[in-house]
Amino acid sequence: MIKNKHSLPVLIVGQGLAGTILAHTLDQADVTFHILDAPKNYFTSSFAAGGIFNPVTGRKLEKSWLVDELFSYLFSFYTQLEKSLSGSFFHPIPLFRPFANEEMKSWLLERKESIDNEYLRWTDEGVWIEKAGWLDVENVLNCSKQYFQSKNIRQEIALNPSSDLEISREKILFQGQAYACVIFCEGFHAQQHNPYFGHLNFLPAKGELMKIKSNDASQEYILNKNGFLLPLGNHEFKVGATYRWDDFSNQPSTLAQLDLKNKLKSFGVDSYEEIEMSTGVRPATQDRRPLVGFHPHLPLAIFNGFGSKGVSLSPYFAQQWLAEWKGEGQINSEASIRRFYHLFST
Repeated sequence: MIKNKHSLPVLIVGQGLAGTILAHTLDQADVTFHILDAPKNYFTSSFAAGGIFNPVTGRKLEKSWLVDELFSYLFSFYTQLEKSLSGSFFHPIPLFRPFANEEMKSWLLERKESIDNEYLRWTDEGVWIEKAGWLDVENVLNCSKQYFQSKNIRQEIALNPSSDLEISREKILFQGQAYACVIFCEGFHAQQHNPYFGHLNFLPAKGELMKIKSNDASQEYILNKNGFLLPLGNHEFKVGATYRWDDFSNQPSTLAQLDLKNKLKSFGVDSYEEIEMSTGVRPATQDRRPLVGFHPHLPLAIFNGFGSKGVSLSPYFAQQWLAEWKGEGQINSEASIRRFYHLFST
């Protein structure tokens, strides 16, 4: 990295959830930065996110990757962010996973001693998961947009990295302003449009959600049963989610709508009003690990690849990105793009 990097601002490209969390992390550390965010008609996944954070994964109820480190940080991060933005968007709430059938119940109970952990509470009907909840991502993004606009550090523009940036090994120029580093937080668009990081191991996955209103379901917990039913308040719920790897359009599909309706039936929700469908493409990766770090030869960086776990992963790795930027630490080797340095030409 360049010697005078801390004397110049950094440029964040993309203000979805990842870019927003990184921007707040830099803001809290008094790092000077500017944000470029594409116009609202530019397709993004963050506004269609379920926003669930869950410390447990898979049918074996295993702890999620790095869960102890992530969850010890995310509660304080979002609570403080609510205060900073004078908002209400962080909602811890229990999550319930009912046993799918008697066979699965027996299978799990036989292994209970080896898989039990502090996040699980067992009952005859299923397993309650503690320290779960959801983030109102759309609210976070809107509050943050207003905050950064009030500081005059946000610009709405769809950046073309190939033509809009003048890049040297020492600095980057954009619209006559010199930057120490450009940080790309573009979500799945990076694979399609970024000439510097698009060759990394992205595996985008389209997802669709349905918003409904119903009196048939509980508003006291998230139901997780081959999908989720997330209470939003006022008897409104998000139902999700679908996965598709061959279509990245922003158009809802009839097949996904049918899939979500079948999930509702399996949840025992028969009477409901359908409010809307929403669509997004998760910036997932082939090895299910984020893409965080610095280009080996140019003053460029990436903060991406968080998939469906952006709410829990982003705060922790934003802090790790900052620590490496300041020379005070290194990004976790499983998330650092150092694992792909062999793919970059010299």
